[in-house]
Amino acid sequence: MKLSKLFDKSEEKEFTTFPTTLESYAWYKHILVLIIAVIVSIALSLVIFSISGLDPNASGVLKVIFSAITMILLIPGIYVGFKLIYGIPFSTQVAPVRKWSWGIYIKTFIITLIVYGAVQVLPLLASGVPIVNHTSIAVLILFLILPIFQGFAEEFLCRGVLMQTFGSWFKIPIVAIVLQAAIFTVLHPNNILAIIGVFCIGFFYGLITWYSQGLESSSAMHAVNNMMAFLAMALGLQQGLTPDGAFTFVINLVSVLIPIIIVVALDKKFNLFGSEK
Repeated sequence: MKLSKLFDKSEEKEFTTFPTTLESYAWYKHILVLIIAVIVSIALSLVIFSISGLDPNASGVLKVIFSAITMILLIPGIYVGFKLIYGIPFSTQVAPVRKWSWGIYIKTFIITLIVYGAVQVLPLLASGVPIVNHTSIAVLILFLILPIFQGFAEEFLCRGVLMQTFGSWFKIPIVAIVLQAAIFTVLHPNNILAIIGVFCIGFFYGLITWYSQGLESSSAMHAVNNMMAFLAMALGLQQGLTPDGAFTFVINLVSVLIPIIIVVALDKKFNLFGSEK
């Protein structure tokens, strides 16, 4: 499919409008799914924080961990919401158009990791910035694991539920992609340059999700992005989840765009996403 036809309504993808194919679909039911998801995730958060005895209002590293856990708990929340409202299994929730592919996820993860390493990590190390571990080994391990689940949770919410909600309402992919990116941006408050950067990232993730007909690539890219940010914080490096300067702004966008370009090129060459895309 040519780029010029990417948003041609005549070639509209099924991913954004999948909910309308459900027998029990109604325009308001995705709102109910979201309400249930929020209630369930908050309830689970309260239980976990209560049992652990830890303060969810803590600062520093603990705040990052709590934030990640809270987002991750949206996964069971959304699952319960879909199960109660539509009765569809988890496999259909995360892969509504085609079967979930771990091959796509792993390949995209490796490609993105290599790109981030070449574009961000190696130049940073070459600059002589000192690396100082401010956390324990246990926290470092958490910072390697949590981003994987957090990245998927954000994709499940934004590029999954929200994008399909807007897609089923308006039936125009570009509208669904833009609207979910706007909400994704609201979830990451920062300065004006960071806001623009986050919106662009959310838009690009939405684009590759729609193009690939699945959450695998965006989830893998998001996981690497968050992992690099978490590790940068743990190792005392001045990098964050969102760009805070013009140069960092460009580097972050390049780090997102290059993996997408590579993945799309692989699809063109080797049909990475399958013939049903």
